[in-house]
Amino acid sequence: MYVEPGHPDEQRPLLRHAARVLEDMGAEVVIHTQDDNLVRSRRAGDPGEAAFIVEAAGLPNLLHELVHVLLVDRLADDHGLDYGQIPYDLEIAAQRRILWDELSCCTVSCAYLEQGTEAAWFAEQVGIQGIFYGHDDDPEGFLRRVDRTIAAHGHELGEVLGAAYRVVEARLRAVGAPPALARPRARLDFNALWTRFRARP
Repeated sequence: MYVEPGHPDEQRPLLRHAARVLEDMGAEVVIHTQDDNLVRSRRAGDPGEAAFIVEAAGLPNLLHELVHVLLVDRLADDHGLDYGQIPYDLEIAAQRRILWDELSCCTVSCAYLEQGTEAAWFAEQVGIQGIFYGHDDDPEGFLRRVDRTIAAHGHELGEVLGAAYRVVEARLRAVGAPPALARPRARLDFNALWTRFRARP
């Protein structure tokens, strides 16, 4: 792992364990204070020798990327998503699954962070999703659309979220994370987070 000198998360033990999971899958992990948070193929000048680079602006973002990688169980540019399909159609099960993966990443990453950061981090992550579904200039319209999709297909999200919790804990344990770090702080329920988020002024 390559950490920008003086990064505020560099001494957090969970950062090391999360990075180790990704390293064992064949990634170089780069932690910086820029805005890039992604998985991409190696470019000239990148550190290390691995075929893929995982960039994250800190522990919260790294956890989000980790959940993505573990849900698809491989490293791939942008997690293998076809951005040519944007805006994704939530009437299509395979494209709806993209939303479920994102919401699971939001929920599980919150579950591993301090309670005091939970609401703001959830709101930040959810707030950028509308652009993928044709709601660049209509964030409230996107949230209403998610409400309708959850009402109709929420069981799908429950299955993905359950799998995300299981695989993240198992893989953290597999790289030697002690139980207190491998387990989430709380097994947060998406519906509770969403209800609180939607009720904000």
